[in-house]
Amino acid sequence: MNEEIDEYDIYHQDFTTASDWEVLIARIEEIVFEWRLAKSKLLKRSEYTKKWITKSEEIIFRGSRYTLSYHALEPSKSENVGNDEKSLLSELHEGLWNSTANFMDDSDGSPFPVSQWFGLKRYLMLCPESPLVDGSLIRLIMSSVNIAFANIDCGVAFFVKVREHWQHSYLGIFEDNEHKVSFNTIHLKRISNQCSHLSGLVSLFKSKIASPVPLDAVVLATKFSYELKDLDSFAWKRESFSNEFLSIDGFDVKKLIELPFGSENNPLQSAFLNAIWPRFLECAIVESSKFSDIDPIMAPTWTITLKLKNDLSCQLSEIIGKVMGLLDNNYLLMDTLGLSKSLGLVNPLNKITEAPITISKLVKAAVGRNTQTSEFKGPISDDLLMPLLYYVFPDAVEDNNFSYSDNLEIDSKKDSNEPKLCSYVKTSPKDGLVWRLSVTAARLMDAGGLPYLAHFWYEFIQELRYRWEHRVLVPGVVEGEPNARTCLLHQKLQLLNCCIKRAQGGSNNTTGNSSDEEFFDCSENEEIDDQLPWDRPVGRLHRLEDVTLKNGAPLYIPRTQDPAPKTEDQLEEDAELMVRLGDDAKASELRAKMMSASLLSDMEAFKAANPGSELCDFVRWYSPRDWKPDNGGSLGDRMLLPGNPWVEAWNVARPVPAARQRRLFDETREAEQVLHFLRSRTVGAVAELLLPAILKAGALKAISEGVTATSSSIGGVDKRRTFEIAARELFDAEKEACRSICMRKVLGSSAEGQPLDAAGRTRILSAMGGALPAPTRREFTLRVKDEVAPQVMRAALSNDMTIVGAFTERTVCL
Repeated sequence: MNEEIDEYDIYHQDFTTASDWEVLIARIEEIVFEWRLAKSKLLKRSEYTKKWITKSEEIIFRGSRYTLSYHALEPSKSENVGNDEKSLLSELHEGLWNSTANFMDDSDGSPFPVSQWFGLKRYLMLCPESPLVDGSLIRLIMSSVNIAFANIDCGVAFFVKVREHWQHSYLGIFEDNEHKVSFNTIHLKRISNQCSHLSGLVSLFKSKIASPVPLDAVVLATKFSYELKDLDSFAWKRESFSNEFLSIDGFDVKKLIELPFGSENNPLQSAFLNAIWPRFLECAIVESSKFSDIDPIMAPTWTITLKLKNDLSCQLSEIIGKVMGLLDNNYLLMDTLGLSKSLGLVNPLNKITEAPITISKLVKAAVGRNTQTSEFKGPISDDLLMPLLYYVFPDAVEDNNFSYSDNLEIDSKKDSNEPKLCSYVKTSPKDGLVWRLSVTAARLMDAGGLPYLAHFWYEFIQELRYRWEHRVLVPGVVEGEPNARTCLLHQKLQLLNCCIKRAQGGSNNTTGNSSDEEFFDCSENEEIDDQLPWDRPVGRLHRLEDVTLKNGAPLYIPRTQDPAPKTEDQLEEDAELMVRLGDDAKASELRAKMMSASLLSDMEAFKAANPGSELCDFVRWYSPRDWKPDNGGSLGDRMLLPGNPWVEAWNVARPVPAARQRRLFDETREAEQVLHFLRSRTVGAVAELLLPAILKAGALKAISEGVTATSSSIGGVDKRRTFEIAARELFDAEKEACRSICMRKVLGSSAEGQPLDAAGRTRILSAMGGALPAPTRREFTLRVKDEVAPQVMRAALSNDMTIVGAFTERTVCL
């Protein structure tokens, strides 16, 4: 009985649908074609730099992610050299042969080591996101790469990363019409018996070549590496400065001036000695499982690489770290000495929980003001404290050996194009007062802790108070108004000196009246009842050439008040206040009045010196760009805009000379604010004031120790982050200096990684007692040129074994 069979119940294989394997091949071909890596489009370069350029694309295959990347050395010249298949193959063989002069643990800067192993200047790498350990999948991927390589006629060696990532195992190919180059890698956790010695490796190498004709002698290169741990015989002695200067007996400030640098203990963890035989034939040396005549002492070349301890302790960085650790301390520094109450200082945080003011508190406060407090006695003895203060304030004693230079200079980027460490940190003049104060405070903090720092800071403030009250200038500070290129502490001292200079001039200078009330001082040659009338000129300095007012009278330049000098924190406060005022009309009016205080003062002085003058006369002298010579003089367009603050200020200005004006700069108020600012700082704020000079002093110390300065700049970071970056830069510089010192002690005149001279070899052998320990790593490079091409194999033997090889075979039978 014939039954009808439905053809739809039978499985049909649709051979027109592309499989995932075919999609992978097509995707590889597409990327390689897009990168123009086919032999017909690839250009051979004559010279290359040492910089690697990279391109990459992602590929998805069977739900796994792969990265196909192209790596090539950047060409040094723009011209291109024509090529064909033979030129590409010869370039690969030339690089392969030349690479045998190096060893496997060397690096050329490429992301993958295959370029160093096989001397490649460009290559393709297919790297899986997850380790590729399945054997069948590895074969499938390699077959796809082979097909894509042939279809696109690729002119670059193609590699696939296999096994675990840490094993650095790679399989690669390169083909032309007549030859095929296979790149192989073997990694084993244990060393096989056959490959544990040179004889077995030579046999393995020859078996891989399988040449039908006898080979030439195999050329070998060998490197035996030894880890030298017992290096105490290299005398490492760094002077410790920690507490030496605290001893009163034989105290010398010179011991304090020099910052400690480097490591007290030997920073060297171990040194790796490489005994190298760069070239010898296989018959020259015998090494088998039973006998070896390889003697590292007889090696033609020795090189040394050093390894420093991970937990290296550096003296300068420790001091900076201790000061940096104070930045988060929000307690008043005077609390450390118990002086906050006697000085009238209260932590703002305590105001939140403070009890309301009562009559008893007011009585106690009144009584306390009239009570004589006992003399303060700090932790630093007078025998030690006085030399430290004389070092910071050398003009306080007649016979001093630490006078400040007459020409204190501030570092500027324009002064020198030479790279400097921590050049982005605002600082103060070298060996100035802030410099000495900061270094001394850091040394005291390191040796005696926070109480020593607080005591020294207290005595520093007391000395500033004395100098202000007795009108004595602060030494070691750059003259002039606060310089924004210096650190904040230096700016505060500059402002204090401005106050002292203004106070030294007395009431005869034209600085105006300090009171908030409107009354006028009289000059010495003028009585109160005999004051000049307002319609007569007062406060003239001199005539402005032949310039005349609009009414034809001569124009005189008036005596004006100097603008009030301000430090960077005061400018920031003014800017914040301007922002907080808002954007309404009233706020704009108040903002204009605040900004035009100096302008109003100059207008009043101008009116007093030039009766009958107009705004255009003032603008002609004050802002010539806003004055037009038309019709005897007129205002510029900017001055005619509605709501111009200059017009409003001129209308309210009265003819008052500078000597009778309210002063723009009240030296008494500003000086007291400076002293209060310094006295009421928290521990963290004082550390912030001292750190800039400490960091710069440390940078100069590092450079004096031979550290190479580097050009660096930062931007858009706050002050705290700036300190952290600078401290890290100094720590790296100090470690590098320790490394340089180690190299000089261990290598002498030789350089790290370069062949040791005879004296260096003798010094190493003497330190190791005349014998070397067992090698920690052995590496062999085997190469030979047969009738086909160069054949190369490398082997690295330590606790595990890695063997890489590049073997060329002919694919066309002749």
